[in-house]
Amino acid sequence: MMGLMADDTPSSRQTASAATAATQQDWEAAVATVFKKSGRFKDGDDPASAARLLVKKTPDGVAIPPLAGTEVARNLRGSSTGAAATRGVIDSADRAPGDVPSWDLRIAVASSGRTPAEVEDELTGGGASLWITAREGAVALDRLGDLLSPVLLDIAPVVLDSDQPLSAAETLIAAAKSQNVTLHPHTNLGADPTGELLLTGTATLDDQVGPLAKSAQANGIRGFVVDATVVHDAGAGEVLELAYAAATGVALLRQLDEAGIAPSDAAGLIEFRYAATDQQFTTIAKLRAARAVWARICDVLEITDDVQRQHVVTSQRMMTRFDPYTNLLRTTIATFAAAVGGAESITVQPFDSSLGESDGFSRRIARNISNLLVHESHVGQVADPAGGSGSIESLTNSLAEASWTKFAETEKAGGIREVIASGALASEVSEAWQAREKQIDTRKLAITGVSEFPLADETVLERRSAYNRFGSRSLLTQVHDADGFEELRLTPCTTPMFLVPIGPVAAHTARSSFAINLLTAGGIPVANGVPLSDTTALIEQYRSSGAAGACLVGSDAGYAELGPDTIGALRQAGIDFVVAAGKPVPEIADLIDDYMAVGQDVIDFLRRTRSTLEGTAK
Repeated sequence: MMGLMADDTPSSRQTASAATAATQQDWEAAVATVFKKSGRFKDGDDPASAARLLVKKTPDGVAIPPLAGTEVARNLRGSSTGAAATRGVIDSADRAPGDVPSWDLRIAVASSGRTPAEVEDELTGGGASLWITAREGAVALDRLGDLLSPVLLDIAPVVLDSDQPLSAAETLIAAAKSQNVTLHPHTNLGADPTGELLLTGTATLDDQVGPLAKSAQANGIRGFVVDATVVHDAGAGEVLELAYAAATGVALLRQLDEAGIAPSDAAGLIEFRYAATDQQFTTIAKLRAARAVWARICDVLEITDDVQRQHVVTSQRMMTRFDPYTNLLRTTIATFAAAVGGAESITVQPFDSSLGESDGFSRRIARNISNLLVHESHVGQVADPAGGSGSIESLTNSLAEASWTKFAETEKAGGIREVIASGALASEVSEAWQAREKQIDTRKLAITGVSEFPLADETVLERRSAYNRFGSRSLLTQVHDADGFEELRLTPCTTPMFLVPIGPVAAHTARSSFAINLLTAGGIPVANGVPLSDTTALIEQYRSSGAAGACLVGSDAGYAELGPDTIGALRQAGIDFVVAAGKPVPEIADLIDDYMAVGQDVIDFLRRTRSTLEGTAK
């Protein structure tokens, strides 16, 4: 066996490590060196300012630091963010030998056509619990008992979502009695009084809070859900989603207190529901921040059980109708983030859920995403794996502080119900969505397969229409990140844009790809011109393509040298609409009608261009 070298003792290695350890200042200097090469930083500037160029922000404006050391986590130990409850439910001591550390994979059942056999298949295929929507357009209330017949109710928790929660509860409890079993303690009657108000416009569940709470306590189960995905699906960012959850949770505690149930007993009856997106670090930090905020509320109310129980659903807002198979990547990242963030239960949306009712294949793939993360990636082996990471701890704290401030503003305004009644919540959600939509429209927030790398001539998958909880009476409007681009793709332009290559292939390839990518994303067909020195032949190509506009694609140098003559020839041939890919150089700026470039509102450009193309074609 090879022995230690003379200078390879533990003490010598520690000394060498200490001598060569990089400092924050070293890293900032290295960043400054890179930015100098790109011209974004000058000699004599403070290196620390170069590092600030790497700071990103969420659509809410919360800063995401590029680097944060473990000292950040140490400094937060004494804050609410550093509370033990932030780490989530730590159940390793309760596991039997051989148990695989996991989360509760919760299967959503919201289709009127689902059968007991399909429900049983979902559970035997990896599902651990059910989330059943018993409403008009979803599962009929009189079919609930039939769907529950194959479910082992003492093993698989059932979470209800009904506009008649007392009747649904009676059916569930009766099913358990018929099996001669006690309901699993994570079973939930699922009442969400404030969410019901947002979705239906009426506070129909308020007078049922007391009876539902007593029923839940009598059966040793949970009774209520605070569903923050309602505001998420309407466009709210992380801060507003967290603040809504906190304010709604406090409002529910007040309602339960009025029904004679003390906060210390009421907290255990409540489960919180959040959305997980493909922004994994933000999602991880959001879930941890949600628990930090709730732990602080529990501390104020002297509630000892301060760990927030979380059911996390992969975001419906992020799902796309075009290139839906890319949704598999989105939901995988979101599921991973939800698990790392400490979710007790996770629902994985099937990749075709944005198209309508999912088929058996897509539901199985959704289950397997979770199964693979559990059994092959072993994500559940470590509790709170992100804890101690300076970047995650810093982002957790920033989200917790920002959402606490927003929560305090809500309480000062009279509570969440008053904010809803005044229209302030709807306005804030709308403003948050407009800010996010602007980033999507400028492609600062890219949507793969939709705003970036779209598939030309794609045929949208056909699915039967599915239940949608948002309706005509809802106080909020459902949105999807891809709405703007997909609306254009669903009604494609019939007239192509003709690409006019300027210079050799090496000079125009980059902007040709950029133009094709952008135009396809807006439902505009593209006709490619072949590079020719003979302008007459190029114009013949244009005429045979059926196009109603020409787009120059080339380098800045090519535009400056060849652009004016090319544009002149196009105009002389009767081509009235000429645009350029990239910001125009001075030589052609006054000769073109429009241009496409990085950072501009491309939705606005695409609408203008489509209007002109279709008008010219007529």
